[in-house]
Amino acid sequence: MAEIKSTLDIVLEKTKHLVLSPEERRALDRQEHLEKIPGIIQRFLDDAWTLEHMKDAWRAIPEDFQEEARRAIVRKLLDALSPEETGGKIESALKAFAAPAETPYLDRLSRLTTMETTPENSWDAQRRRLLAHLAERGIAGDAVHVTPAVDPHWQTTRKTLAREIESLKKDWRAALEAEPSPGPPEP
Repeated sequence: MAEIKSTLDIVLEKTKHLVLSPEERRALDRQEHLEKIPGIIQRFLDDAWTLEHMKDAWRAIPEDFQEEARRAIVRKLLDALSPEETGGKIESALKAFAAPAETPYLDRLSRLTTMETTPENSWDAQRRRLLAHLAERGIAGDAVHVTPAVDPHWQTTRKTLAREIESLKKDWRAALEAEPSPGPPEP
């Protein structure tokens, strides 16, 4: 009498001779590790992880893929960089993951951060200026709050910062793309 086989048994029987080549295995490993990068970044941005947690997650990636993962982390951090975020945790993370060759981009980012925090450009100084202006008109008290969205001076400063940040992002991404990708490991 014939043996009755399940679909799984038939599939396993027909595919038992299939084996991944070393190149295919490496490509799957690479893809598996690089797919973790967005989650690592999101946990950091959501304040679920500190910079140290993010570094530990990066160190856990096999050495063969760490440089490519580092570049992916820098790209994702650049995506999150905005005028409202300059000088914050994204800048410190970029400093932690930037390669020595990327120092000029960090210097540009630092200058942008400095530009934003000069006394006349800082949001705090602008907030005090707006509150003083409102007080002159007789509008004052604890219930008065000003927001960046309604301040024309802050909007002008923000547009300038946004232009500069976009230029920085574009240049840094181009440099990341120009870096040679690590080839297969030496035997």
